[in-house]
Amino acid sequence: MKSLYLSRPFAACYENNLDAYIPELWAQEGLAILEENMVMANLVHRDFENEVAKFGDVVNTRKPGEFKIRRKTDGTTLTQQDATATNVPVALDQWFYSSFVIRDGEGSKSFQELTDIYLRPAMQTIARGVDRALLGRVHAFLGTPSSRVGKLGGLSASTAKDYVLEAREKLNVSKAPLDGRRLVMAPTSETAMLKTDIFLKANERGDGGTALESATLGRILGFDTFMCQNVNCPLSGADTDATLIITNALAAGSNGSQACSGLTGAVATGEFLVVTGNDQPTYITAHSETSGNTTAVTLNEVNKYGTLASAATVRYKACAANGSYAAGYSKGIVVDGYTSGKAPQVGQLLAFGTGSSRRTYTVIESEDAGTTCTVYLDRPLEVAVADNDPAFPGPYGALNLAFHQDALALVTRPLALPDTRMGVMAAVVPHNGIGMRVLMQYDINVGGTIVNCDILAGVAVLDSGLLVPVLG
Repeated sequence: MKSLYLSRPFAACYENNLDAYIPELWAQEGLAILEENMVMANLVHRDFENEVAKFGDVVNTRKPGEFKIRRKTDGTTLTQQDATATNVPVALDQWFYSSFVIRDGEGSKSFQELTDIYLRPAMQTIARGVDRALLGRVHAFLGTPSSRVGKLGGLSASTAKDYVLEAREKLNVSKAPLDGRRLVMAPTSETAMLKTDIFLKANERGDGGTALESATLGRILGFDTFMCQNVNCPLSGADTDATLIITNALAAGSNGSQACSGLTGAVATGEFLVVTGNDQPTYITAHSETSGNTTAVTLNEVNKYGTLASAATVRYKACAANGSYAAGYSKGIVVDGYTSGKAPQVGQLLAFGTGSSRRTYTVIESEDAGTTCTVYLDRPLEVAVADNDPAFPGPYGALNLAFHQDALALVTRPLALPDTRMGVMAAVVPHNGIGMRVLMQYDINVGGTIVNCDILAGVAVLDSGLLVPVLG
């Protein structure tokens, strides 16, 4: 721990009821719990400086440069190269917090009791938010068919090794360093991995079986491998339609208007449409209609895999924005127009716009109220969304990540402390690349002490060639 910022004199802490009102102790314990519950945030590049910042500030992190090969002969002079690094601007637009009240009757409990009741679930919520914001950036790496491996719903015991080897090859071609490679899997994908012989034979793994005993995958084919419950992996509950049938076979690498039939009504340009056999997160860029029924669709990319005549599809129906939201908006967005009980799910992609204005996000929280649903996205809106603009939920399946730690950065800065004359007790404690702020103030109206825990962060893509989505 390098620094401790306090808005009142430091007080010694002991295991008694007074601990409930020492914010620096809450911050220290909160950071320990936060780090314990984060997966993805502990695996990427971290950037932290003890410089107070506010929401929306733009700071710079650095993408390491590369030296060029040189050689010499006897007697020649060495030529020095500058050590370079590219500045990457990062907006501090991820402000995660948890707020709760310690009622008067609970203030007499020990700090450890209050930790279990309040602090642990509060930190778990913040940890989920940070991890989901990082994992949600996988959409930035989906790119073209050649930039990802596998099929949605296709990762199994028979395909797992091939998928991982293909991801390894792509990172090798991109010259990703061998050290610092990670593979982060959704629970369903981890299960498929664990059914594969090469991952089960402890004598071939070289770890003596300890990884399996601790319910992790350990090191596999050059990757330190982890299961994370926050990996994008919606499997059910979305608003879908499976009546559209593609008429003709289409070879790998082919694209264009594809004749189709079976749907009573019309698709919407922008909707995700997954074709059986190709099984990629594709979406509709154009369509034709006859008598109000869809007769042909064009997808956004060429087939990664060939598809057969009469191929089935799953169409993910558009919903709509309820209200107008400006670019930079970072709180909950209300959507409606979906079938009851079929609101956008946590982990689903959610796109707004078509053509060059299309932006894709990831739902990191979803609160369905029946006819409307409030969704929180992995980052603030990049382009304004108007009332009734269509919103396009993404497809089922896992978006696992094979990456080097320098593919993504988590950038954090400490938040400012309030004026002590306002009656607020506060502390900021930085530790291991994250600064936690805790604010405490008694509220006579609620009859208790309000506790607010928050962190300020930004997420940046450092190198698009150092992460490969592994579909599953």
